[in-house]
Amino acid sequence: MAQTGNILQILRLTAATFLIDIITKSVIISDMIIKNLPHLLYHQGLRYPETPAQLSKDIKGVFQPVLYKDLSEQMLNFAGGLITLGTKKGDRIGHLADNRQEWQVVSLGIMAAGGIDIPRGTDVTVKEMAYILSFTECETVSVENPFVLGKLCECMSQIPTLKNIIIIDTQNQALDKYELAGRNLYRYDQILKMGQLWRNEHPTIIDQQIREEISADQVASIIFTSGTTGVPKGVQLTHNNFLCQLPALSEIFDFHRADRSMCILPIWHVYQRAFEFYVMYFAGTLCYSKPVTSMLIQDFAKVRPQLMPCVPRVWEGIYQAISKKIKKQSKTAWLLFKLLSNASANALTLEGKIKGRHPLFKQPNYLQIGLSKLWYVPYVCLLPLRALGNKLYFKNIREVTGGQFACGISGGGGLPPFLDRFYNSIGIRVVEAYGLTETAPVVASRKRFAPVMGTIGQALPYNQVKILDTEGKPMAPGQKGILYVKGENVMKGYYKQPELTAQVLDQDGWFNTGDLAMQTVKGELMIKGRQKDTIVLKSGENVEPFPIEAKLAESPYITTAIVVGQDQNSLGALIIPAVEAIRNAAKQGSHPDEEIKIDNTQKLLSSKFARELIMREFERLICAKNGFKNFERVNQFEFLEKLEHPEEELTAKGSLVRFKVNQNYRHLINRMFNKEEKKRQRLSDIIQNLLD
Repeated sequence: MAQTGNILQILRLTAATFLIDIITKSVIISDMIIKNLPHLLYHQGLRYPETPAQLSKDIKGVFQPVLYKDLSEQMLNFAGGLITLGTKKGDRIGHLADNRQEWQVVSLGIMAAGGIDIPRGTDVTVKEMAYILSFTECETVSVENPFVLGKLCECMSQIPTLKNIIIIDTQNQALDKYELAGRNLYRYDQILKMGQLWRNEHPTIIDQQIREEISADQVASIIFTSGTTGVPKGVQLTHNNFLCQLPALSEIFDFHRADRSMCILPIWHVYQRAFEFYVMYFAGTLCYSKPVTSMLIQDFAKVRPQLMPCVPRVWEGIYQAISKKIKKQSKTAWLLFKLLSNASANALTLEGKIKGRHPLFKQPNYLQIGLSKLWYVPYVCLLPLRALGNKLYFKNIREVTGGQFACGISGGGGLPPFLDRFYNSIGIRVVEAYGLTETAPVVASRKRFAPVMGTIGQALPYNQVKILDTEGKPMAPGQKGILYVKGENVMKGYYKQPELTAQVLDQDGWFNTGDLAMQTVKGELMIKGRQKDTIVLKSGENVEPFPIEAKLAESPYITTAIVVGQDQNSLGALIIPAVEAIRNAAKQGSHPDEEIKIDNTQKLLSSKFARELIMREFERLICAKNGFKNFERVNQFEFLEKLEHPEEELTAKGSLVRFKVNQNYRHLINRMFNKEEKKRQRLSDIIQNLLD
């Protein structure tokens, strides 16, 4: 019976892919062929006019709905306003804003007018803004507020093509103080009114353009990403790059009309955008929480979402908040929570082994399959502890997400394994997905109802993957190599950068992700690091820093670890400490050989106690027992209070820009390894004296 279900599922996915291929690279919703992204919203506005498309806060902080029919109408009016300004097919239009109700109106309105949106957040630097808008020769740009308008004024002389500026939210500020150098400035509501008037005179033009003229292969958006190399690249994504994913995502996640998705990621980022299109595909509701850092928990209670795509940093933050709250109760409560959550996580692991949902690199024989049933014994023994944990802690934690939370999606970076196990074991289902901006972005994802823990799932049916070594030889299951992707989701190329495109996209359409990966025998993928992040020690050993950093992040005393050591004898790390946890540890311990000024953070971190505490964490976590080799041990470190330039040291998805970190903190790295070299020299001198 299970085999029949699997076969039917494969047939459904195959049929969905076949339909996408034969109907000019489109998707079908209720017998309607969807050819482009504005058409998706346009169709849902007709099909589900009274269903809430968005929930966003008014000036009093109360969530207000925007219905699908109204959102579609706003999109059409904005498109009409752009056409009034002279927008033509293929024009590139800048869009500089963060999460808000109007974002999709502007983005899809640009596309409905035949244009290409060039998105970026309000944290864009003046230098980035000047480069992106001038390189794409934008004639029109939409900005969120006066803050972004001020940045634009600073670099306006570097954007000779710019004619029109649209401001979404004036924040009740006078705009005549801004030096616009002859450019036209329009308010968002003005553009909507202009568009409505234009549509009254031309009632069918935009509708017809959406239904018939904007092809799936037309570029929809150019998303600029510096990635981890620092070279600005404009990733050209077509309508079909996004559309092709929707049927497969629907099969994996299985959400339904009016289900609510919490939207907290930068909306211009490809990951958030793709999932917003997916929510529109099932006619769900997009709920914008802002500001995230202070309002997310309260907004969970108000919105009660079923779905939330986010990045590992958010899951880490929620876990830290939970831990902090329980620690405040008592030491006993914390120890009991750790015991019960670990028992529940171990039960989850055993359940995966029993059901055959764990990474396998060789096909098991009949004996191994039979012996796997023995896992039932410890599994059953752990169930009472899981039930107790649910009664005392887990149920209350789930209520924090609103009580109706069905699935969180983690992407944009690797989810630390202990967090993966923790959330899934306490009943908050978190599905890890994988992708890149260049793949729009989803390449692979675990299934919502049958996840293989420790993996990112199988490649989705609209793309294929292969893993090769540096010489192009295919890797067997369990062997690490470079991951390549080919499919309908792969970008058209980097805008006006054919040389860079040729470096990553071959003539057969295979895209080199630059990620190191391995596959299981069933095809699930496991990401093992970045090819370009590889640290080569003096011994010639290649080290992937990410697994080490992920393991060190499990320490309650370490907020972030950045592993360094290129061309050194051993590894070191820059450690952003969990200061309060170190302070509490210092308060509880005795220190006969030194006086620690606990309330002085600088003196606390420079104390022998703090340094020995971190070194003990290195020894506890990075060891053979946890699967690490001797050359992967971290032997020295320097404390770093925080990243001083996060805008250039982190990508939009939170990944480290390693060359920038190495460049900006070179003095700390040099000091770290100079200390180590002096130790080695002293040891060498001692040995030499003994020999003499």
